[in-house]
Amino acid sequence: MFEISCASCQASFEYNTEDYIHLCPFCSTGFVVDSEEGSKEIVGDHYIVPPRIQKEQMEDIFMDWISSRYHRPDKTKNEFRILGSYGIMLPYWVVSVEAHTFWSGHSAKANSYSNQSHELAAGFVREEGKFSRRYRWGILGRRSPKEHWGLERLHHPREGVMVDWDGFPFDEAMGKEDDGEKKIYDSKMPFKFEHAGSLPISGIQIKENQAIMRVRDQVTEFHRRIAKSKIGTLYEHRTEIEIIGIHVVHVPFWFVRYAFTPQSVFKYFTTLRERKILIQGYTKAILEAELPLSKSDKVMTNMIVCCTLAFVSLAMAVFLHPLLFLLFVMFMTVAVFSAWKMLKKEQPDPDLIPGKDNKEPA
Repeated sequence: MFEISCASCQASFEYNTEDYIHLCPFCSTGFVVDSEEGSKEIVGDHYIVPPRIQKEQMEDIFMDWISSRYHRPDKTKNEFRILGSYGIMLPYWVVSVEAHTFWSGHSAKANSYSNQSHELAAGFVREEGKFSRRYRWGILGRRSPKEHWGLERLHHPREGVMVDWDGFPFDEAMGKEDDGEKKIYDSKMPFKFEHAGSLPISGIQIKENQAIMRVRDQVTEFHRRIAKSKIGTLYEHRTEIEIIGIHVVHVPFWFVRYAFTPQSVFKYFTTLRERKILIQGYTKAILEAELPLSKSDKVMTNMIVCCTLAFVSLAMAVFLHPLLFLLFVMFMTVAVFSAWKMLKKEQPDPDLIPGKDNKEPA
């Protein structure tokens, strides 16, 4: 580790060479060092959202969440247990932007959209439109979102478009606060180490210009996919982005590992592995979670049960009545379909292949 003196109080402290903004543990000042000139610049727009969750509350929050989703809520304390948890304050660049998108394309004549121009062609209608949005877009201030589980896909847009980026609209993705509490963005306060409580604070590794570049790319792609959802074939799209402001905010998160050990018949079909959930440390919202029974667990259970019933039906058809053979055929059909679902590979989304199925220019 290396030592550096604070740009404000002049106290010396050890710092991480991978950090872009250095945080003084004595006066909480954040500053940037110019590696060429050696000068130091204090960062003024630095905030923190105080955590509202303590480690002692973790089991209650987890049990409330799992009880509302498990089919036997009275058994949750016997079948679920927390293996471990930790909280951390993560830095996010919050970039305020205005985005204006103009698009054009064509749809089948049967489709119609209000307030858009129409030009008839053989079997198609040419259409164009525009829309504008304002965001506070969050970009993780660490080099990799894979540093902690669950941070890669926090954007779940209402429009239903597919997301493959780690940024998100800050006001929408952090969950809803409790009644009477401030919204998470409004609850921020000037950065002080004591506001983090007992949670460790991660350093800021990403520069402002890198965050702004990623916001431009992500918002542009997000608007392209929204425009594509409005039209059959998208020909042209243009998004103009205006950066209004940028600052860094440390936000609390809790990461929980839990185990599911069912006492019912599911114990013969469930894969024994740990599951994870990501909890927002201010709103207490569950942002990401691995459910106790995955889709593959359910399909495998369905396949085994149907196979068993199929052979029982076959035996009954042989010894009791030939018409019961129809039950054998029905159960075997379901079992084969379940096996096919388990083996089927995911097909790539055509929206992610420009210039191919959607006939957009690559």
